[in-house]
Amino acid sequence: MSSEADAGDRDGNHLTDLEDAVEHLEAVAILPPKQRHTSVSELAKKIASHAYESGIPTDILDRLIDIITKPNHLDQATITVLIKNLYALGSLSSGVVTRIVGSLGPTKGKPSPATQTLLLRWLILVYDYLEDPSHLSRLYAVLFNCLDMISLRRPLCHLLSLITRRKHVKPFRIQALMELIRNVGDDEKELTSFLRIFKNYYPDIIIANIAGSRKTSLFKHPDPEWSSRLKQLQDMNRIKSVAPVVSTFQVARRGGVKRSKIESVIPDVQTSRVQPNHISLEEIRSVDDFVEKLEKIELPDQIISTLGDPLARKYLLLVELETVRVRLEDWLHGFLNDEFEHAQHGEESEPLRHMLSVSVQYQLPTVIMSFIKRYLLSWNGEENRRQILDLLEYLPLESFDQIRKDFLGPLENVVLDHSSTSRVAIIDFYSSLIRQWGTVIRTQTSVDPEGCAPLIALITHAELLALSTLEFPVTTLDGNSKQPKPINLSVLQLYSTLADLFSHAAGNGNIRLTVPLAPTIYTLAFTPTIAHISLLCSVLAIYKSSFEASLISETLKSSLSLYSPQIVGQFNGYVMDVCNLLWRNRGMNADDPNAVGCLIPSSIVAALTEYTGEVNETTRNRKRSDGFHYNFPAIFSLSQHIALCSGSAACFADIEDTLAGEGQARLGKPVTQKALAALEKEGGVKFTWQEYRLKMLDWMDERGSQGIGKLMRSTMKALRKEG
Repeated sequence: MSSEADAGDRDGNHLTDLEDAVEHLEAVAILPPKQRHTSVSELAKKIASHAYESGIPTDILDRLIDIITKPNHLDQATITVLIKNLYALGSLSSGVVTRIVGSLGPTKGKPSPATQTLLLRWLILVYDYLEDPSHLSRLYAVLFNCLDMISLRRPLCHLLSLITRRKHVKPFRIQALMELIRNVGDDEKELTSFLRIFKNYYPDIIIANIAGSRKTSLFKHPDPEWSSRLKQLQDMNRIKSVAPVVSTFQVARRGGVKRSKIESVIPDVQTSRVQPNHISLEEIRSVDDFVEKLEKIELPDQIISTLGDPLARKYLLLVELETVRVRLEDWLHGFLNDEFEHAQHGEESEPLRHMLSVSVQYQLPTVIMSFIKRYLLSWNGEENRRQILDLLEYLPLESFDQIRKDFLGPLENVVLDHSSTSRVAIIDFYSSLIRQWGTVIRTQTSVDPEGCAPLIALITHAELLALSTLEFPVTTLDGNSKQPKPINLSVLQLYSTLADLFSHAAGNGNIRLTVPLAPTIYTLAFTPTIAHISLLCSVLAIYKSSFEASLISETLKSSLSLYSPQIVGQFNGYVMDVCNLLWRNRGMNADDPNAVGCLIPSSIVAALTEYTGEVNETTRNRKRSDGFHYNFPAIFSLSQHIALCSGSAACFADIEDTLAGEGQARLGKPVTQKALAALEKEGGVKFTWQEYRLKMLDWMDERGSQGIGKLMRSTMKALRKEG
């Protein structure tokens, strides 16, 4: 144990010394040599020594890169020592890569050519440790344009050869590279080796016999020994970061460490008397030790000390001794009564906050419930809010009317105010409570028709609050400097919780599907955020599959009347309207079976259609032949919806990058059937409307927005056949 402690102390001292040296170097690097009294070369050697022995943490590495790439008065020898010892302990962030690439070039204020060469060489050495290797690909154009610098040419060609892919091989780059080769002749064979990389993707390139008959690559590893040392340091750091996890189970003793007033509320675990053949909690050292001796563990002197110790809490939850519960609640009763008296006089209490936080990690004792019930009546709604909401997530599944009277009503009275932040907090709380009650219902073995009534009542109440919150105007940051959580996201997370619960409805007779409120669904359908509309579609897809599975479920065969045709038809209307908006270019259409046109009155639809026509006519009158003419039902489609239009443009740009040749016509307006046909006539890519829509779904799936594709593939018959 002592050797491990000594090693930890040494590591800590090394890190402190390294931080001090880097901080000192930051201060003197910007000073001219004649104005400083510190030897920067000695500082660099000190940093290099620490780096070689123990590596450089990510945050310190960022600071060293800043020193090197920003204007400074360091001599070249010092900079060389620093760069050659940048042994990173973690992955290299994209920010570091961007700063290095941004420092390349011949302009004033950039590092010297020798420094730039060393930085490029270092990027090659750490290429396998980049956090995002594709980030270099995004900087390809910048790197390629630096090939004019003779001093950078060799490492640049090596680095570019590592990141070159088919999409980078463009005719203008081939021409530029061949021009460079003609100008330098046989002097720099790395250019020809780099051109051979291009030839792998573009066989038509003819390489003259500039480099003789040798076809092997000139790009050899810059420094295998350096890379070997880096790997050793990375492996050692990985082992250190994983090792502590193994022993976190054992009791954490504070010993002689000075405790704060808050922590002193709960005493340390101490066991004075241990019977023969028994063991105290303080002596437990591992999971195996705990399991083997579970029945022989002696209770600590003060039961309340178990609340502050993770291992002791595990023990109490496993043994469930009635005497322990009584002693624990008796102590809590006295403590909470005292704290309630303080709260009545408006006094803030840090010990109370600490006790409530600790209680969340234990069961919810009856005495805590009783305290919160009283506390809510005089609570200001702000102090200890997080702790109160966390505890109320574990309210028992009982009569909703009683729960609302005792807890939910008083809670809303003090928390809900003029701010959207308060409403989001309550909606998030209801999401957690629904999840907790849903878990309780799922574990019930017998079917009780009345057992799910409190949950259904809670869901109805939460949905009404969510709808009113969507209609709530957000004009300020609610007096909070922190950006509040978006209302739409909070509401969607509520419905995601419901969807997860309802996914078990087909196999559990205690779970009853409910249909979301129509105004909520249609308000969210016109959200300007792609992530939100994707989440909405994902929720609808799960609801849909849950309804379908429930209607054919053997478990619910005797209870099919629970889902009347009216309820199923109402939900199908939501699905059809969203599909009409996004997929079928028939937004606001109410003629299809089940569709209700998003509940938009026909007079409003007619007025909007007329307005769209006027906009198109104005465009024609201005003789804008290249203008885009809108079709009202299609302005909510995959390519024109406010949340999706940018993604659509990026998706089709990727298609053109893949299929279009140099100089070929490109689409400069939203994707439509007419636009695609016109593009083909102009010599652009040939791509059908159906192919585009399928590609758009795949494109969104690849970027994490899978909800829209999930709903469309489960709803549209043509897509189901293709699937």
